[in-house]
Amino acid sequence: MSICEIAKKFNVSSVTVSNALNHRKGVAEKLAKEIRAYAEAVGYRPNYMARSLLSGRTGIVGICLCVPPSTPWYGELLCRLQLQLSEANLYAITIVLDPFRRDARDRNESWALNFFNQIKAEAVLLGPCDHSRYQVVSQEYVATEKLIIFDSVDQLPCSHLMLDLVGGTQQAMQYLCEMGHRRIGYLGLNAFDLDNPSPYTRFSAYRSFLESRNVTFDPAVVIPANGSVPTPETGELLEKVLRTEQRPTAFLCHNDNYAMLALKVANRLGLRVPEQLSLIGFDDQTGAWLTTPELTTVRFNLEHYVAEIVRMTTAIVGRNSSGRYSYCEKAELVLRGSVAENTDRL
Repeated sequence: MSICEIAKKFNVSSVTVSNALNHRKGVAEKLAKEIRAYAEAVGYRPNYMARSLLSGRTGIVGICLCVPPSTPWYGELLCRLQLQLSEANLYAITIVLDPFRRDARDRNESWALNFFNQIKAEAVLLGPCDHSRYQVVSQEYVATEKLIIFDSVDQLPCSHLMLDLVGGTQQAMQYLCEMGHRRIGYLGLNAFDLDNPSPYTRFSAYRSFLESRNVTFDPAVVIPANGSVPTPETGELLEKVLRTEQRPTAFLCHNDNYAMLALKVANRLGLRVPEQLSLIGFDDQTGAWLTTPELTTVRFNLEHYVAEIVRMTTAIVGRNSSGRYSYCEKAELVLRGSVAENTDRL
């Protein structure tokens, strides 16, 4: 059913039907209600492509997610982002890329950005991203004024949003030190952070804090991982470290998933958390307070963060400004029950 067919039914012009459907002035109230009721009854849906041709606007926002949405942080971020974009009358199209397939990432990312160009996306959200990755993206994607980087690791010469990972790590490490811990391990180091020279990653901030306290960095207490989701292999590596005589008294975990893994391994070994092993997670996932003990973790206000992404997007789509925007979401240390004072201070 088209607008022309509805217009023929009521013996009015297509403009009159369009005005009635969009609650514009110039149509008698009774007629407008009858047109809207009929359109709903016959299942009329507006032709967005036709609208875009007439207005020169598509309302499309491309989302290029460079991590699996199966991780709790990005799954919830993507869900909230799509809902809020929809409330702003914008239509999100999401393409997910595998960050650990480095051989194919350039090709897939280029394809995604070119696709968004072809469908005339009015803004493109891409993340996470660091400075070295941006250099590649900016060469491939000519419409950089439409580009917004979310979860940017570094400060970038385009519109971007960051999480204060350094501030969150410093708060966590400071708290562990105040509780008497000096041998602090790092659980969940992924390949991205390991190879990234940026000083703004969690792992870089962890090392910098140790250095600032004159604590020797020991790679033996750093547990590597294949991604954001724990695997049995990571648990086996952690167990080996916890069985050593000079085991850490605390771990800073890359996210809450790894803190939960540490709880499981500690329980299997008969180590009491927090009395014998203290843990701090990251992201304050939904399950962080469901564990026993409840997890102390670093929290970012996801609702506020997503609102900032949408605000930035609507400003670019509305062409209210040609300037570049930047924003940093501050971290908050949420104290629960997984950290205790180290009674055997080194």
